[in-house]
Amino acid sequence: MLKGIEVVNYTEYDVSYTRIIEHKHFEYETQPKTVITKENPDKWTQEKETYYPINNEKNNSLYEEYKKYSKKDKNVIFGGRLGQYKYYDMDKVIEQALECVKGELNV
Repeated sequence: MLKGIEVVNYTEYDVSYTRIIEHKHFEYETQPKTVITKENPDKWTQEKETYYPINNEKNNSLYEEYKKYSKKDKNVIFGGRLGQYKYYDMDKVIEQALECVKGELNV
């Protein structure tokens, strides 16, 4: 059976939303009805926190401090976009997470 697509991302300037989610595709399409969610970004201003890391001097310095801290406490792992202050596409996030697990399990 052909499965539908759960999430479609939109990057076009003239589309007001960034993604559409069709929830029935998460549940094997057995429901008679569906719910569709459109995600609309909030307009960013200087007073708001950013969604993705910004690599500037302040944040890079803060990241280095976190990195030092994580080496002292073996129960702390910083991973992913916000944990490593990097923008990753999803395939790279998964790749990085698997490498992290391999390192933790000494595989």
